[in-house]
Amino acid sequence: MALEGKIRDFGMSDILQLIGMQKKSGLLTLVSPEDSVTISFDTGMVVGAETCHRSQNEILGQALLQGELLEETALNRALALQKETGQKLGHILVREEMVESGDLASVIQLQAQETVYSIFDWTEGTYRFEQVPVTYDRENMKPLSCEKILMEAMRIVDEWPFVQKAIPSTEMVFSQTDPRRKLTILSGEDVDRAIDCAMNVTAEPSVDKTNGALQQDFPLSPMEERVYRLVDGRRNVEQLILTGKQGRFETCKALYSLLSAGLIEEISGGRDTRTKSGYAGRSRGRKLLRNLLAYAIMFLSVFVAATVLGVRGGGALSHVAGDVLGWFEPLRTVHAGQEMNRILFSCRVFYLEEQRYPDVLEDLVQKKLLQPQHLSDPWGRPYEFAISDRKLRLSSAGKDGQKTTRDDLQKEFYL
Repeated sequence: MALEGKIRDFGMSDILQLIGMQKKSGLLTLVSPEDSVTISFDTGMVVGAETCHRSQNEILGQALLQGELLEETALNRALALQKETGQKLGHILVREEMVESGDLASVIQLQAQETVYSIFDWTEGTYRFEQVPVTYDRENMKPLSCEKILMEAMRIVDEWPFVQKAIPSTEMVFSQTDPRRKLTILSGEDVDRAIDCAMNVTAEPSVDKTNGALQQDFPLSPMEERVYRLVDGRRNVEQLILTGKQGRFETCKALYSLLSAGLIEEISGGRDTRTKSGYAGRSRGRKLLRNLLAYAIMFLSVFVAATVLGVRGGGALSHVAGDVLGWFEPLRTVHAGQEMNRILFSCRVFYLEEQRYPDVLEDLVQKKLLQPQHLSDPWGRPYEFAISDRKLRLSSAGKDGQKTTRDDLQKEFYL
C-alpha cells in the first residue's frame, strides 16, 4: 500500500523521518505546481534524486560543463556514443577518459543533495511513496542519511534569508577587490613587495601568497579560502557552485562572508533575477512575524476575556469572552503539535550524539537541545514520554487533561 497525501498536511521533514526511521526502500515522488521530483531510498537512505523538468543527462552534462570539468565537444561526442550504445552517460565519460571518476562522483552526489534540499521550500503539492526495489549507481553515489539531511536542511532554512539578501542571483559575478587593497593584505609579509604590487612594478602576487597574508588579517575558513581562490571576475555564482563542488548554500555563504569582509566585490549580475532554488521560501522572518501576530491576538483576547469575566454581572459579555477563548483553542493544539515535533527531532539529535535515546525528556534540556519550557504542553502539563515495543511515544492529554479522550495528542516513531 502506497503512502500518499498533500504536503501541506504532512510536511517534508515528517515524510523523510518516517521513511528513514522505518528503513524503507522505494521511490518518493513529489509533485508541485512548478516541478516534480523523484527521490530514491534504499533501507531508509537517500540514494538518488531527480527532477522531471530536465533529463538526468542534461543536468549532469550542464553541471560538468559549468564546473569546467568537461569540454562541450567532448560532451557532444559522449551523448552521441550514448545514443549508439544505450550506456549511462557517466560510464561513457569515465571510460573515454573525458572526466575523472572522482569528479563525476562529486557532481552526481552534489546534484542529488541540491535536489533534496530544494524540496524543503515546498508548501504546496502532493507526495506518494511506493515500496519497490531500488537500484542506484553505487560507484558514484554515497547514500545520504535522512537524519543528516534534516539537520542540514534546518540550518539552511534558518540562515538562507540572510545570505540570499546579499547574493540574490546566481548570475552575479564577483572579483577580488582591486590591487591597491593588496597593499593592506600584504603589509605584514613584505613591504617592498607590497609597494611594487601597488605600483605595478612586478607581477601580481600568487594566490598562495595572497591567501597566506589574508589569513593573518582576515582568518578564512577552508570553505571561504576555496571560494576566494575561484573568484576571478569571470565566473558567475552558478559556476562557482559547480566548480567548487561545495553546494549552493555553502558557496553562497562563503561569498557572503568574503563580501562582508570587503575581500570581493560585485562587478556584474542580474539582481532582478532571484535564485530559483531559494531554500528559504518559507522565510524565517515572515514565519516569526506571522506567529508573533497570532500569539499577540490570542493573548490580547485572553486578557479581554479575563477582564470581562472578572466584572460582576458580566452577563452576555461573559459568554462572548468564553466564545473568544474557544476560538483560539485550535491554536494551542497546533502549537502542541509543533512542540512535539521539535521534541521528537531533538530525540534524534540526542541519539546521533550519544548513540542512545534519552531516558527522560529532561535529558534533552541537560544536553541543551531544548529549554525547560518546551517540555510542557500549552495547557501547562508535562508531555508524557515513553519508549516501548521499539517505539518512542510522546503524548499530551489535551485541553481536558483526561487520557483516552478525543482531544488527546500523540506522536510516535519506530526505533
